[in-house]
Amino acid sequence: MQFGNNRWVSVSFVEAIVLCLIASFRLINIESTITLLIFNLLFTSLIFQLKGAVNKKLFLLALGNIIGLFWSYVFCSVSAVGTSVFGDGFNSIYAIFFPFLNFTWVVSFWSLSLAVLTPQANAGTEAKA
Repeated sequence: MQFGNNRWVSVSFVEAIVLCLIASFRLINIESTITLLIFNLLFTSLIFQLKGAVNKKLFLLALGNIIGLFWSYVFCSVSAVGTSVFGDGFNSIYAIFFPFLNFTWVVSFWSLSLAVLTPQANAGTEAKA
């Protein structure tokens, strides 16, 4: 019974990841979808080599996709408001800063995921002088 539940949970997380990619493409823009794809490729190539449960890794990947989808939606909304308030010149500023701001959430979430997945074997020991 445990194996069936693990498979169901894994499929649910993969489905959430795919739905985030589809929602990003259909509702936001292609740039945010490309960012999520790059995040997924980096995450799977770097994090899945660590020890730990696959469900935990898939949960973190799904959570990262949800955060990325929300982040991209906020940036798209800021771009729309900035363009309506400041004019078309705001689009060039948005185009310059969009990759850097996406890099910020990707690196931050990846770092937090590493902290969650690394074993804490020496957490109770003190540094010896």
